[in-house]
Amino acid sequence: MYSCPGCGSQMLFDIAGQQLKCGRCDRTMSIEEADEKEARQAGSSFAVDVLTCPTCGAEIRAVNTAAASFCSYCGSSVMLEKQEGQEFVPPETVIPFQITREQCFEKFRNMLKGSFCADHRLKKNISAEDFRGIYVPYHTYSGSVEGSATVEGSETKGDTSYYYKTRIHLNHHYTGIMHDASREMPDNISEAISISKDARDMVRPFSPAYLSGFYADVSDTDPDYYIPYARSETIRKGLEDTLPTLENDSCSYSTSAAEKALMPKAQAEYTGDTMLPVWFMSMKSGKRVLYAVQNAVTGEMWADIPMDISRFVLVTLALGVALYFLFNSFLTLRPEMVLIAAMLLAIFAQIAVNGRRSKIGEKQLAEAVVRGETVDVDDRMSKMRKLEARVNRQKNHGIFRYLGALGTGAASVIGLNLISGLDNVMYFRWGSLILTVIMAFLLIPWGKQSKLPVGCLITLVAMIAGTVILLLDPFHSADTPVYIVTLAIMAGVVWESLTLLRLYNKSCSNALPQFETHTGGELL
Repeated sequence: MYSCPGCGSQMLFDIAGQQLKCGRCDRTMSIEEADEKEARQAGSSFAVDVLTCPTCGAEIRAVNTAAASFCSYCGSSVMLEKQEGQEFVPPETVIPFQITREQCFEKFRNMLKGSFCADHRLKKNISAEDFRGIYVPYHTYSGSVEGSATVEGSETKGDTSYYYKTRIHLNHHYTGIMHDASREMPDNISEAISISKDARDMVRPFSPAYLSGFYADVSDTDPDYYIPYARSETIRKGLEDTLPTLENDSCSYSTSAAEKALMPKAQAEYTGDTMLPVWFMSMKSGKRVLYAVQNAVTGEMWADIPMDISRFVLVTLALGVALYFLFNSFLTLRPEMVLIAAMLLAIFAQIAVNGRRSKIGEKQLAEAVVRGETVDVDDRMSKMRKLEARVNRQKNHGIFRYLGALGTGAASVIGLNLISGLDNVMYFRWGSLILTVIMAFLLIPWGKQSKLPVGCLITLVAMIAGTVILLLDPFHSADTPVYIVTLAIMAGVVWESLTLLRLYNKSCSNALPQFETHTGGELL
């Protein structure tokens, strides 16, 4: 659409200069000059190319760019089908790209550096060119809330906890509340890279010149669908602004009840659409897809980073060998002691697996909230807090995992050293019984929901057998049966650890989208 007046080549939007720039002769042109040259009136429609993915049905619009050879949403390496000359009715405003593709890729690489066991395909197969610049449409809203509610607080002084109820009054009005308006963009990702207040100051009147060299989605969801979201955001913002103003108050407040009470007193209305820039990367992973998306204004990034199971196994084996030589050098390993250590490890592994299953259940609940299957404000607010926590964890991806591993290793050495000093076998007998009962209680919730995984059954049966051997001594204190049971417990631990890794990787990926079956406003 925009040709260089000097050499006739295409002019693309230059992020550094915030203007059009010719890739051949480096001639520049301001956005205003470009609109004057094209005699374009504000708000008028213009022609764009529509690129459709034959695999998932996603559609993106393009101005001054070649046909794409891969789909950003499902990761398929296919030539997108091109339809020329479709009229595009633009939104009122746009926020231009502020972050370059190279800066985006550098941040992505830094995230991967934080985890040695990150899927090697992300480090090997992804380059800066795999990030595509896309303008995503957002509905904007204004909201207001006026009313009183009670918040519950708690404060600990010494060994005593105090609980309070405080009455607060809200009278707040907000503009610029945003929610993505594209059914192609997964809602959990768009919320994870949400626009900050400072970024909203960069809003500009829309011009197609901003799209030159990038792609764009179109608004295809009903603005009224997200009115409840805008109301809940108004309440959340009002509480965030009110609670810090309470004088001489060091309480930690729970706001769930207040949020629910204030929901009928909040109002929101649709105020138009705008377009926000994102860098978008996708990669097929079996029957699922991995995403990395960066807010190209604030730099906030969301990335699916599964673990490389084979590399994790190698790291674990190396750690196991090192611990073996360490323990063998400083400790006298008795059969009962080895059995108790294996039981403890099995319980830690089961707690981790249960936690990952719970997080997957929470993710499914969040998906139901976004799809509109439930509009309970508690669910919505809980979902927002979990998203924020996940984004914050990704900023330190891998650091806490390594600290946790070091802490667990140190605690294991200290614990085994203490256990090795016990001479009375009764400690080991009662310890094995207590640990077996704990394992059984850990498995009860999942056993009620479905069949227990093989790894869980192996571990539980082996722990019961080990407890029987220690309590009843049917083999007359022979060491071999104890070691056999210990190996069986460790086999179950390895099985459950692999299950944990698979669950983790599943939670770090997304189902392949099929946009023809969706009507918009859904988490795909």
